[in-house]
Amino acid sequence: MHLTALLPLLLSAALTSAKPHPFITRRTTTTDTTIYAYGTNISGLPLVYGNSDGLAYIADNTSLPSTFSAITWDITTATSTTWNATTSNSSSVGSFFITPTSSFAAAGFTSSNSTTSSIVTTGFSLFGEQVVFVNGSTYESQFWASSADTDGVYALYWNSDGIEESGSVPVVLKTIAPSETTSS
Repeated sequence: MHLTALLPLLLSAALTSAKPHPFITRRTTTTDTTIYAYGTNISGLPLVYGNSDGLAYIADNTSLPSTFSAITWDITTATSTTWNATTSNSSSVGSFFITPTSSFAAAGFTSSNSTTSSIVTTGFSLFGEQVVFVNGSTYESQFWASSADTDGVYALYWNSDGIEESGSVPVVLKTIAPSETTSS
């Protein structure tokens, strides 16, 4: 009988102090983020911008040739919003895109006046710290890297089939920088 009297008080206290589950993330936007690639012989190299072709590359941004620019990202967990990148001199390079219907297509950046119908500029999110493409209820990560014409630079591709192309390797894109290693 005493439990019946306490039940409304306990329920009220539980509801007013409820916290979201730690695995539930709120939709947020993060600015000035660097995205890093991890894969075979690619140990946390950042994504960079190809100045002449507008494509995404993976390279050590401390020793970039002038044909590439280091970039930072404005990313959001809302999949209906584009992910935009900016160079170090604050020049916008456009919205990140992939071609999800292609078996092996370069990823890159497009301006708002681009009319290519097969590319997709929304649907990106983070699964923990990993970049994914949300296709309906499926989280996909089909990013691959292939050696570019410049030594130490890799072109970034979306590989919807997941089948190795000549000289390509799968990569995981993350917002976590590689850990610093020191030797004694």
